[in-house]
Amino acid sequence: MNQVMPLHWWPESCDIEDEATTGEPLRRVSAAPAITDNIYHEQPRNSADGNRLALSRTFDGSRRAPCDLLVYDIDRYRLAYLERASSDGKRGVLAIATSSWSGQLIVLRQDGSRRIVVRFDLNTLESEEIFDWGDLPGGGFHSISPDGRWGLASGRIEKRTFGVYRVDLENAQCELIHENEHLCNPHLQFCLRDGGRILVQENRGCRLDENDNVILPFDERGVGLYTIGLDGGDRRDFPVGPPLSANTTGHECWIGDTDRALVTLAATYDDGERCGNVLEVSHDWEKPRVVFDSPLIWNHVVASRCGRYFIADSYTDRKVPILIGNIQNGKTKILCDSLTSGGGAQYMHAHPYLTSDNRWVVFNSDRTGLPQVYLAKVTDEFFGELE
Repeated sequence: MNQVMPLHWWPESCDIEDEATTGEPLRRVSAAPAITDNIYHEQPRNSADGNRLALSRTFDGSRRAPCDLLVYDIDRYRLAYLERASSDGKRGVLAIATSSWSGQLIVLRQDGSRRIVVRFDLNTLESEEIFDWGDLPGGGFHSISPDGRWGLASGRIEKRTFGVYRVDLENAQCELIHENEHLCNPHLQFCLRDGGRILVQENRGCRLDENDNVILPFDERGVGLYTIGLDGGDRRDFPVGPPLSANTTGHECWIGDTDRALVTLAATYDDGERCGNVLEVSHDWEKPRVVFDSPLIWNHVVASRCGRYFIADSYTDRKVPILIGNIQNGKTKILCDSLTSGGGAQYMHAHPYLTSDNRWVVFNSDRTGLPQVYLAKVTDEFFGELE
């Protein structure tokens, strides 16, 4: 049964001196002496109205230990714990998945010797224990279907083979639907329209050691991108990656509720009209379309919920600027500099995304020396310049 969580809210955020190009001050959401992270950008953990964010917090830089799960209310400048990790590592959150911008979180929680699947609703602040993880493969879900029925997990089947598993969230029934030896980091994402297609990243030639450490992320065939049906069949490759283009960076997302995707490359690509590394791809096209001209290499990329805009960061510029652009006409504008270091740890990457209502950009930065979450406000005038 769903229960409304009794939450204690506290103020931890403030506006800082630095401004976005809109003239609005940046906001530092978190300030505690811990690693706070916006979790991930490709599938935003954001309430349907855009006002509440899900954040993770940990004191363990290895990211192996259970972490805290927090909710942030933008309008109120307030944080609250949804789950707290214990100091002995026996309780806390191991993994978080969502259907983008829905506010529905499916969390794998460590509770002593048990691992429990819990549903949190950022919209209503309700929670519900669903079932024990038990013998399900992997360490949590990658993605949740738009209707909340299915979860996607992955795990190693044999030494050099990986499986994609579809789990029925109503009865915990698990089915192996797809196998591929190149799925050490598949970035599985349900299509937002109806969940009928699944986006899959293929690190061709990837190798892991016995402890799941990557010893070879990919070979000369590079990183590709394809989709499969809900049953794991009907593989369809997108026209991107070697030999057609440079290797992808491993960052991609669906464009709104369409069947097209955005992806970034490790080098620029000339499609005959534009030259850049942010590409739009479709199964119906023979080659990718460059979204906008740029000599810079843009890294993380995600479309807006409405599917009209995209947001990206670039480590070519040491200030790590955050860019918003119009997917169709290619007009772009820098919103702010994240000033993050972009080091090896994921929580040092900007990972920007737009909230559901396009009012805010959420991003990470270790500009103070400690990774924290920041907000940059996006105005109507800013979007007007992209039309």
